[in-house]
Amino acid sequence: MVATAKFVVQRRTDIGPILAQLAQELPEDAIVGAPFAIFQFVTSVTDGYDAEIGFPVNREVTAPFPDGAPSLRTRTLPAMEVLALVHQDAPEKLRETYRALYAYANEHAIISDEFGREVYADAVNPGGPGTEAQYIIHDWNGKLAQGLERVLGQETHDVVMQGSETLSIVSRTEDRFLSVKAMLERLDGLADEHQKYDVLSGCAHVFPPGQVAKLKAVFDEAYVQTHDGLQAVDAVLDFMEADPGWSETRPTREGYTIYAAKGPRDPQAYAEAQTDLERRRAHCFCPLLRSNLDQGMPTAFCYCGSGWYRRQFEGAIGKPVSIDIVSSVLRSDDVCRFAIHLPEETEFR
Repeated sequence: MVATAKFVVQRRTDIGPILAQLAQELPEDAIVGAPFAIFQFVTSVTDGYDAEIGFPVNREVTAPFPDGAPSLRTRTLPAMEVLALVHQDAPEKLRETYRALYAYANEHAIISDEFGREVYADAVNPGGPGTEAQYIIHDWNGKLAQGLERVLGQETHDVVMQGSETLSIVSRTEDRFLSVKAMLERLDGLADEHQKYDVLSGCAHVFPPGQVAKLKAVFDEAYVQTHDGLQAVDAVLDFMEADPGWSETRPTREGYTIYAAKGPRDPQAYAEAQTDLERRRAHCFCPLLRSNLDQGMPTAFCYCGSGWYRRQFEGAIGKPVSIDIVSSVLRSDDVCRFAIHLPEETEFR
């Protein structure tokens, strides 16, 4: 359980005074651990860092913050698996610790969630010696296992997941790739296309709930004004284009279908690529696939990428959507493009 408040910080030195304020406002006997900060990677904040800052606590607490100050909340953090390094140098050299942390993750195709966390040994000097830099691991295999059991049952789960328990954070990228490829090849013979979509879209990165809530608010307000679900969807698309929290090209709508395409992970390398394979590698966001695109992988793997859009649009309209893969780097296409099918009904409510 933690007590936190949200802030936009310009630099890490801003965190120390914030922690001092929080520590003063919280009951002293409620704090039971080292202070920390969570930084969101997907955010509408463009000037500074979107941070949630606080302390572990032993009970729900409230604090009388001054008018206009961020509100304090108590919540239970979900269990997280992390890859971590403890920084042992000056705060200005923390970037070097992060470089080493992310280099290891990239070399082993360990996928991150959409936020990072720092735990501070010294609340007065955040980022100094003893700071633990945490890379939050996205449990792809765990989410696959949950989806298999939910959609196809325990027996199919056991067949598809066999051998995956041997993987760990020290596994090589090649071993991780071959394990996932084998699992999806087994899944191909046990599930229809919609079942594969339902299972694998659940493996996607967890789109930040706060960002999804913005889409829902836009949809709800537009629907109240227009009483037209498609016009309300267009309002969402307009918002996504205008708000900096969505960095991809504006999706387009044709009737009850939205088309969305991912931009290249490395735009410069994409533009300068000399071969199709180089271009596809520059486009692909998945560290598991990038170095193995020429080794084959069932195209259904890209339903994982569709889950990014599934969370956005189901969260916005409050109804299920289905998604087809229109093009994919796994099919030798230059771009990954998805067709998001809205419920074909006059009213969304």
